[in-house]
Amino acid sequence: MKAFDFDDALTMHRAWKMKFHLALGRVQGKDFDTQPLGDAAHCSLGQWLAANATELAGSDAAGRLLPIHEEFHRQSKTIADDIRDGKILAMSDPAIAAYLSLSEQIEDLLLALKAELQSAA
Repeated sequence: MKAFDFDDALTMHRAWKMKFHLALGRVQGKDFDTQPLGDAAHCSLGQWLAANATELAGSDAAGRLLPIHEEFHRQSKTIADDIRDGKILAMSDPAIAAYLSLSEQIEDLLLALKAELQSAA
């Protein structure tokens, strides 16, 4: 199995709250490309999960992480589109609250997966 920096993945997912906070009021115009945000395979976690799918097939945490990670990226794109289009103007928007809940689930599952893999080693 390829090595993976779980701490870096946690940091990256925690950083999304700040990225959206900074984007409010700055992301304008149709030229801002949000497509990469919606692709779970575009980030290092998605790439690592795909590369190690066989080894992770029996992992409960990995099985629960995959669909949540995909939804996280789908919502990332939707929120970025809505910020760009002026539909989300504040961090208190319900879409961001739901998104942050997904982010917390990812953090919990990353920690669970890390523990699973460490105990199996």
